[in-house]
This record gives sequence, C-alpha cells and structure tokens, in this order.
Amino acid sequence: MSVAIETTVPPDLQEVRDWLARLRLKNGLGQAREALKMMSQRHPHDAGVQELVEWHDPKWWQPLDFGGIRLERRGPEHFDFVWSVVLDRDFSNKLKHIPENLTPRDLLQALTRDQVSLIPDSRSIQWVIFKDALPVGLSMFVNINFRNRTAEQIMGVLPPHDHSFLVGDAYCASLLFAFNNLGLNKVQGLIYDRNRDVAEQQERLGFKREGFLRQAVWNETQQGYEDLLQIALLREDFDCNRVLQRHIRRQAYASVLDQRRDLPRFPLAPPPV
Repeated sequence: MSVAIETTVPPDLQEVRDWLARLRLKNGLGQAREALKMMSQRHPHDAGVQELVEWHDPKWWQPLDFGGIRLERRGPEHFDFVWSVVLDRDFSNKLKHIPENLTPRDLLQALTRDQVSLIPDSRSIQWVIFKDALPVGLSMFVNINFRNRTAEQIMGVLPPHDHSFLVGDAYCASLLFAFNNLGLNKVQGLIYDRNRDVAEQQERLGFKREGFLRQAVWNETQQGYEDLLQIALLREDFDCNRVLQRHIRRQAYASVLDQRRDLPRFPLAPPPV
C-alpha cells in the first residue's frame, strides 16, 4: 500500500517580487494584491510571502491628513502639477531631486513607477501636498536605509504657502510617518548652501546642523560645484521637541500616523541558507 505525500515547494522570493512588480505596473495594485492573497493562502507559513502581503497593504498608499494639509502618494494623476513644478526652475532647483533634463515622458514613467512601487524596492516614498483640493508642494523620503533606520527628507511648499502653518503641518505629517510608520531613527537633510533659510526653518523644528559638505554636487545650469549643509533629526529628539509635539497635539490627523512599527532591518531579504 502506497501513501500519497503532497509536497509544497516554497516560492522563490526574488522571482515572486519580480512577477508582482510586473503585475503592478501592467494591471495595477488591485490585481497584484489579489494574486498575492491567493499565494498567501497557499503558503501561509512562508515568511517572505507574508512580508510581501504586508508591503502591499493599502495603508502604504492611503492619503494622510494632518491639520490643513493632505499627503497623497504621487502618481500619474498628479502629472500636471508635478510638471508645473519641474518647469518652475527657481523652485525645482531647491528640491535637489529633479533631474535637469527631465522630459514629460520621463516624468510620466517616474510617476507610474512611484505609484506602484514597494518602499523596500524603491527605497523612497513621495507625496503631493494638498490644501483642500489645491496641490501646494511636494514631500518625499529618499535613500531609505532600513538597516541604519535613516532616510533623506526633501520637501518644498510653493509660494505663497511657504511661510504659513501649512509648512509645519507638512513637516509634522511627514516626520510622524518616518518615525512611526517606517520606524526610522534618523531623518537627514542635505540642503544647498544658498538655501540657508530652509536649513534655519528646519532648525526651528528641532533639526541639528551636522556638517558642511564642500563642492558636494555639480550644478549643470551654473556649470559649477555647490556646497551642501547637512542637518538631521533623531527620533528621540522628535519625541521630546516642544515645538513639534505642541503642533502635533493641536491638530487633527490620520490615526495611522500614530502607529509605531519596528520593520525588519533587511526587508524582503531572502532567508539565510
């Protein structure tokens, strides 16, 4: 008498990630989540699959309301606004993250990737800042390093809103997301030396100046090197900063921003052999 033995081969995590990335780009997040749900049911004890389910959770894409602003994860629907920012060279040059020769096609492709990418894959998250139905700026974390729990913050609010309480709202919403939802320990900023007023604004919010990087980046327009100011905010300083915490307590905001997570230092890494 023979005994039938059913075996289940665990899925290759990298192959699954590549497949899901193609599915998200071609058919959207909804279909990728449904496909992953079925895989999760077949492999309920596979840690890699369950972690992928977590990173596909809609919470990473939900709008974040705080005070007078809303952060919307940017995508193709924001093309007109983001392209207007690109064309405003005086403003976009301050952001340090917009390529000099970006074309409309390049931007549309970038926005599509931004909308469907997983944070551990792109190591970034980017939002459009809204006041009611009006887009007023951009906020983003780039170079996210889960091992060291660090990220670089880049944010810009358009005139005439750049000296209003909306700036504080945008900073608080972004920092709550960084320190709570992403579990970061340190948020850094690299600011052009010619934008010292931006550094001073962030210092009022608790950031500390940590260094001065001479001739750190090449400016194609000016055909010369530029210096950078390095500033940073630690989570422990954020938690006890009176200015930030007073502002946070006074505002209504999305409850998800209070959910502090401790994510893996090596997200979606293959298990050790």
